[in-house]
Amino acid sequence: MAGTNGDPWEQGRHQQFEQIESGWNIVVLDQGSGVEAVMMGQPHGAEPASLEGVDAEWVPLMELENLVPEAWCLNVIATLPAYRGLGHGARLMAQAQSMARAGGHSRIALVVSDASIPAIRLYERSGFEEIARRPMFKGDWKGPGQDWVLMVKSL
Repeated sequence: MAGTNGDPWEQGRHQQFEQIESGWNIVVLDQGSGVEAVMMGQPHGAEPASLEGVDAEWVPLMELENLVPEAWCLNVIATLPAYRGLGHGARLMAQAQSMARAGGHSRIALVVSDASIPAIRLYERSGFEEIARRPMFKGDWKGPGQDWVLMVKSL
């Protein structure tokens, strides 16, 4: 899952460009010195997404997202290491919830690695609760974690 030269930030940047055209909401936090953090999300429809032809690494993620039809799904919330601990995650989380409410959604959902303890703590402080898990299929990815965790918050 890493991009050019194994850089996951570069991979994420490329994916964001691809997603702009497909209806995703993207918020970039830049306070004048360059990108510090980013948030991406999108509303999900009432019908589950088809898993046919989906790469095995993405199947458990999509299975989890299919459990929350019509939710607003927070797909990425990330802060560059130099800017962590400054409240950027909480600011972007509040923005995501505002966007979800403005879109008429009654809940917001996200999927996180069970190894991302600081992120899980942020989500729990924001009112999210775990509702399901699926084992990761890592393929060539060597990242930490064993399970993907679906967390949901009622709005």
